[in-house]
Amino acid sequence: MLIPLDEVLRLPSFRAAGVEVLNGTPDDISIRWVHSSEVYEMGYLLAGGELLLTTGLGLHGRTSDELATYVRRLADAGCAALALELGRSFFRVPEPMLEEARRSGLALLALTAVVPFERFGEDFHEALLHRKLSAARQGEPVLQEFVSEVLAGAGLRALLDAVSRAAGCPVELHDVAGHLVERSQARSSTGKQVTSVPVRAGTTPLGLLVLHAKGGKRIQAIAERAAIAVALELGRHRGPGPVRDPAGSLITDLLTGAVRSGGEVDRRLAEIGWSCSAERPLLPLCVDLDPRVPLHEETTGLAAAAHEQYGGALVGSIGGDGVLLVRAAGGPARSRRSAQAWHASLGDRLGRTPLVAVTAPVGDASALGDALQETRTLLQDAREYGERARVIRPRDLALQQLLSSLPDSRLDRFVADQIGLLVDHDRQHAGSLVRTLDALLRAGGSKQTAATELGVRRQTLYARLERLESLLGADLSDPIHRSGLEVALIAWRVRTGIAP
Repeated sequence: MLIPLDEVLRLPSFRAAGVEVLNGTPDDISIRWVHSSEVYEMGYLLAGGELLLTTGLGLHGRTSDELATYVRRLADAGCAALALELGRSFFRVPEPMLEEARRSGLALLALTAVVPFERFGEDFHEALLHRKLSAARQGEPVLQEFVSEVLAGAGLRALLDAVSRAAGCPVELHDVAGHLVERSQARSSTGKQVTSVPVRAGTTPLGLLVLHAKGGKRIQAIAERAAIAVALELGRHRGPGPVRDPAGSLITDLLTGAVRSGGEVDRRLAEIGWSCSAERPLLPLCVDLDPRVPLHEETTGLAAAAHEQYGGALVGSIGGDGVLLVRAAGGPARSRRSAQAWHASLGDRLGRTPLVAVTAPVGDASALGDALQETRTLLQDAREYGERARVIRPRDLALQQLLSSLPDSRLDRFVADQIGLLVDHDRQHAGSLVRTLDALLRAGGSKQTAATELGVRRQTLYARLERLESLLGADLSDPIHRSGLEVALIAWRVRTGIAP
């Protein structure tokens, strides 16, 4: 059973602690349990849905990267919110933690007054017990209705429709990565508030059930019972969504390391009419999927486009990423052209142009798992570095990866020396000098091309460039100056994940 975070924050102990919400919307977050720990590796020990309390003792003396990693691991583990008590280890929440919380979507709270952590747990347990007693007296026929839908075998969509009718609002199921798996037929909603409850099989998270309605007692009761029925429905198929086809299962098993033997991979490829050899290598592709669109719609579009370009594909998905194996189209140049053509066709199939990662063809079945993982890592790095809507190859991120290996302090100093005055100017004046510099450099110095991309007249561009050179004291006609500025822009994207 879950309690909305905004209700938790109204408990006496939390009011006494002077809670400041630094990231997240309490109305949209539900808490399964309140836990306290000073262990840095706590992300590996959580089951999901926790509000984690810490004084920061386990974080004291950690580097910026380690602080960000701590927050990211909590978010990956499904932690609902992190509350840091100020005044012992930190006088304010470290900026790397706040930045990572915003990036990963973890709610972050600051406790400005000292209250024994035991009191938080006691208040939450009492509130949880009260909710369980109330729930026991209402709504059990609703659960029976939902379970009847599962037993009827009508499928996940029919079950969500039943939940939608009972709650009077649209209903969606998201997987553990936040990707939309399925939704009810009722899709329009006038309100912005939602009630979310996790779907679990024991302690294993399966996804998140989202009801587009404010979380009153009735809606919360419906949501919690619906989550039980959805878990039963997913259990019928051993995972979210429809039963996986053999190709999707093989892709998933390769990515998770469940199958590594070259002989086993060859056997499973042969079962679906495929092979992998030096004469017929396979090319791994990875696509950034849209979390607002059901998985089966996205993967169907990927498969259709791959059939047109490559004559077929093995298609799967994991963690919100689409993963494909296609037959390699020839040498590096031809392979690049084919990937570009396939990427262009995705715009018609998906209604958008996604970010795609592609690595080298693989002619050894035992190496397919590592190649797929390398391709997915490349996609994740590209997202982190602020890349959007293009085909990415390892060569495209070589400089970014080299820069990210430098100490943070050195990289930050380099960025500040090269373009820091531009960044500060744009922040203070809502300006576009950084974007202007980026457009000019990507245009190879062509002012006409840069002006067209920016949508401004050349006279406007000249004025911006004059201001830009004045601020930096740089000569944009000097190749050395241009190279330094271009590398600084790339380093800035590596550090911030923001495209100019």
